[in-house]
Amino acid sequence: RKTILQHTTQQINKMKVQLSLYAKNLPKVTSLFQGAANPYAVVKTLSEDGKAVDVGKTEVVTKTLDPTWTTRFILEHDFETTLHVSVAVFHKDDKGEPKPMGSALIDVVTMADSKPFTVSKGMKGGGDLFVKVQKYEEKGTLHLQMKGTQLKSTEGLGLGILVKPDPYFELHRLTIDRKGWDLVHRSPPVRNTLDPVWAEAVIDLGTLCRGDMNLPLRIKVFDHEKNGKHVDMGEFQSSVNGLLASKNFSATQDINQADLASAFTLRIGKSKKEMGQVVILRADLIGVATPKKEEESKRSVPAAAPAPAPAPADKVPVATAVPVAPAAFVPQAPAPAAPAAFVPPAPATDGPPPFVPPPASSGPAPFVPSTESGPAPFVPSAGSGPAPFVPSAGSGPAPFVPAAEETEPFVPPPPPPTFIDYVSGGCDLNLCVAVDFSSSNGDPRKSGTLHYFHRNGVEKNDYEMAISEIGGVLAEYDTDKKYPMWGFGAKFGGEIRHIFQCGRKTEVDGIDGMLFAYRQMFKAGLAMSEPTSIDEVIKTAARKAKTNMSNAKICGTQAYTVLLIITDGQLTDFNKTAKTIYEVNDAPLSLVIVGVGDGDMSGIKYLDNLKRDDRGIVKFVRYNDHKYSVESLSATTLEKIPDQLVSYFMKHGIKPNPPIQQKEEDIVIDDADDDDLNPFIPFETQGGGGYGGPGGGNQGGRGAPGGGGLGGQGGPSTRNMGYGG
Repeated sequence: RKTILQHTTQQINKMKVQLSLYAKNLPKVTSLFQGAANPYAVVKTLSEDGKAVDVGKTEVVTKTLDPTWTTRFILEHDFETTLHVSVAVFHKDDKGEPKPMGSALIDVVTMADSKPFTVSKGMKGGGDLFVKVQKYEEKGTLHLQMKGTQLKSTEGLGLGILVKPDPYFELHRLTIDRKGWDLVHRSPPVRNTLDPVWAEAVIDLGTLCRGDMNLPLRIKVFDHEKNGKHVDMGEFQSSVNGLLASKNFSATQDINQADLASAFTLRIGKSKKEMGQVVILRADLIGVATPKKEEESKRSVPAAAPAPAPAPADKVPVATAVPVAPAAFVPQAPAPAAPAAFVPPAPATDGPPPFVPPPASSGPAPFVPSTESGPAPFVPSAGSGPAPFVPSAGSGPAPFVPAAEETEPFVPPPPPPTFIDYVSGGCDLNLCVAVDFSSSNGDPRKSGTLHYFHRNGVEKNDYEMAISEIGGVLAEYDTDKKYPMWGFGAKFGGEIRHIFQCGRKTEVDGIDGMLFAYRQMFKAGLAMSEPTSIDEVIKTAARKAKTNMSNAKICGTQAYTVLLIITDGQLTDFNKTAKTIYEVNDAPLSLVIVGVGDGDMSGIKYLDNLKRDDRGIVKFVRYNDHKYSVESLSATTLEKIPDQLVSYFMKHGIKPNPPIQQKEEDIVIDDADDDDLNPFIPFETQGGGGYGGPGGGNQGGRGAPGGGGLGGQGGPSTRNMGYGG
C-alpha cells in the first residue's frame, strides 16, 4: 500500500487532460453564394509572461455553422498553477485569407475541476464554444484500416450508375454514463466509389475507448456532400476487441479477395435495411503493454507437492505494529548562560509527548546557527514490527511447467486513482475558514498591527489579503461557494471563546461574504484575548467533515473538507494542538494553516510535519513569503491537498465514482470576455496591459507585453498592477 501511495503522490499534482471542441451558432462570414462556412479552430496557451504558445489546430469541417471537431488536444494540467487556453475559430476560404469567426479564453483549472466536464463560453465575435475536458492516459494506439464492399448507392436514384457516392466513416464511443455517443474520429472521404478502401487510421486508445477494449463503438458511414448535408449510408457496432477479432487480411493478399465471413454488415433505419459490408483489413495495437515473461512463468508454476497446510489464521501469532506518535516539537533555543537542571522524561502517553519550552536566558546569548526543526526520527520499540518469515519444512522452488499460450490480448491493470478521478466523479470539496482574534495580533486601532483597518478603505490588512487570496484559491474547488466562517481567541461578555461564528449567517457567500463577516466582528463587542487555541476549531471541522461524508454516502457521492486557519502563529499550547491533530487524522479533512505577520512560526512548522500512519493533514503557509507572487501562493497552498485527499480515500478503500456526464441542456454558457485574445494575430500587436490574473489587481488585464495602453480586467485582489503593456 505504501508503494501505491508513493506512486500516486508523484502523479497527483500534474495530470494530462484532453480537450475536444465543438461550436454552435457561429456567425455567417461567407457571401450569399458561398453557402455555410468551413470552420476550424486554432488553440494556443498563454504563459505566465504573457507569451503565446502554439498547441495546434483542428481539422476543417465543411459547410456548417455548428461544427464538431474530432481533433483532441492533450495538455498537462497542474493543480498548483493556472493555465489559460485561447481558442479562435476561422473560416477557411480556398480563394483568400482565413476569416475570423470568434474567439474565447478558457481557464483550464476551472475546467478540470468542473463536474461534469463540459464548459461553454460565448465567443467574442459571435457563437458559443463548447469544451469537453477529461483525464487523459496513454494507452497505446490502434492502427485500423477498413474496406467497404458492395455499398448501396445514395446517388442517382440509388442506382449509382451516373454518379457514385463519396463514402467516409466516423467512429463514436459510448459516453461515460452510457446514454449517448461521442465522436472521436472522422476519416477523409473516398471519391466516387461503392467499394472504398479507406486510408489507414492511427487512433489513440485513450481517446477511442479510455483503455477499455470492450467499450461499445459505433461505426457510421456517410456519403460526403459539398453542401454539408451528408447522407447516411448505414452503421454497425463493435469494440476494439471486436475489430481485432474480425481482422482477416494480411499484407501479402489481394484486398479484393478479402474474406467476407467476418465482415460487418451496414444497416440503416428502424427496418435495419442492409447497405453493404465493411471488412477489417488491419487492426493492430501498438504500444500496449504485454505481460513480462517472469510474470507469465510465475502464473504457470504449480507446486511440486502439496505443502503442509498452514495453521488457521486465529492460531498464528501476528505482531501488530502500534502507531507511535511523533516526538513533540522543541524550538531551537539560544545557548544558556549556565547548564539547565536535569528534567526527567515524562511518562509515555498515547499521544505526542509533551512540549518542553526552551529555558529562559538572563541576557543576550552568543549566536548559534539554527538547524531545521522537525519531528524526531521514528525509533521502533522493542518487539514491534511484523514477525520474521520462517519457511515451512519441505518448501523450495517448484519445477517449471511451461505456460499455456495466451490468445487474448493483454490489458494492463488500471493505474491508482488520482485527485482528478475523485473530483470528476462528483467528490464535493467543502471549505471552512477560521480567523485568529487573539490579543497577540495587537490593537486593531493602531497602525502596523495585523488587524488594523486603513482609513482610505482601499488598502487591506494582512488578514484581509490572506482571506482574499488564499481563500480565493481554495474557494475555486468548493461547489456551492458557501463557507462556514469561525473566529477564535476573543472574549464575549467576559468569557473566552475558542470558537464562535463570524457574521449573522452560519455560511457566508463567496469571498466578499468572508470579508464582510470578518469586518463585522469588530463591531460585535468582542475583546481580543488569550490564550490562543485552535483545538476546538479543528475538532468542529473534523465533525463537520465526517457528517458531510456520511450525508454524501447516503446520496451515493463523496465529500472532503478543507479547513483554512489564518493566525499570527502564537499558539499557547502546541503539544495540545498536536494531540488534537493526531486524533482527527482519520477524518476526511485537510488543514491549511496560514501564518500572517513576522512572528515566530517554528511551532506551526512542527505541526506541518505531523503524520500518523504515513498520512499528514496539515499544510503550513507563511503568507509573507508569497504575498507578492500569486503563482507561488497558489502552488504552496494546494501542494498537499490532492495527496491528502487521495490518501484518505485509499486508506478507507473508497474508489472514485464514475465521472459525471453533463447534459448539454444543463450547460451554462458564460458571456464573452471583452479581453479575450485572438491567437491568430501575434500577441505583440494586440493592445492592453499585462495579464493580471487572480490576485493581480484591478489595474491588470489580459493584454500582452509590448501592446501598450492601459491594463484591462484584473483579478480579485487590488494590491498589484498587471504586468506588461
